[in-house]
Amino acid sequence: MRLNKFLARAGIASRRKCDQLIEAGKVIINGRVTLEFNYQVDSNDIIICDGVPIETIPKRRIYIVNKLKGYISTSSDPSGRKKVIDLVRSNDRLFTVGRLDRDTTGAILVTNDGQLANNLMHPRSQVEKIYFVRTKTDIPYAKYTMLTNGLQLDGKAIAHGKIKRLGKKVGGIHWNIMLHEGKYHEVKRIFKALGATVNKLHRYSFAGITADDMHPGECRELNKNEIHRLIKISEKHEKN
Repeated sequence: MRLNKFLARAGIASRRKCDQLIEAGKVIINGRVTLEFNYQVDSNDIIICDGVPIETIPKRRIYIVNKLKGYISTSSDPSGRKKVIDLVRSNDRLFTVGRLDRDTTGAILVTNDGQLANNLMHPRSQVEKIYFVRTKTDIPYAKYTMLTNGLQLDGKAIAHGKIKRLGKKVGGIHWNIMLHEGKYHEVKRIFKALGATVNKLHRYSFAGITADDMHPGECRELNKNEIHRLIKISEKHEKN
């Protein structure tokens, strides 16, 4: 296993952060500073990262959380705000797989495997994400179906996906939107480009894994089939 992947699997940090630690000379293997990201870790190697010995890689844990409104998705916060990882009981260092805005609710994954989190967040992984959206303004069919072939956002990025209008209901117009890339504030930017403002946003599922059968704020550990599905997606990304 490559050194940067080993460190990420050990829960030290995301792979990008692990690369930075290696580059900064913070990793010592068998008494020597190692600057090689691709160093192949041997079972007999003695590894110290930023002064902390790494003895074993913990068992991979992945959880689905039904995120509450008001929680943030970062792993740490100097302001002391409530975090998604606080909803998971674990002694491991945890990472959220992607982010949901503070005012967005629904399905978000949490794991102790920094490498897996990094792979699943990458646009190349093409992870399916399905959202419920509510807007006050309606959008013509000819306009919102433009997303299928590509919709320009903010005059810059191009977003692809599928939107389904669920109808006019209490509080406004209800929609489903399916995306695969995960750009920054993507859903809100898509609807802004279509001339509507999102006033409610909830993620139904991530990679086919839903949290809608759970109470708000509840979490559960994924079963073997769900974990296998995510690992296959992650491995596909690494091959690319």
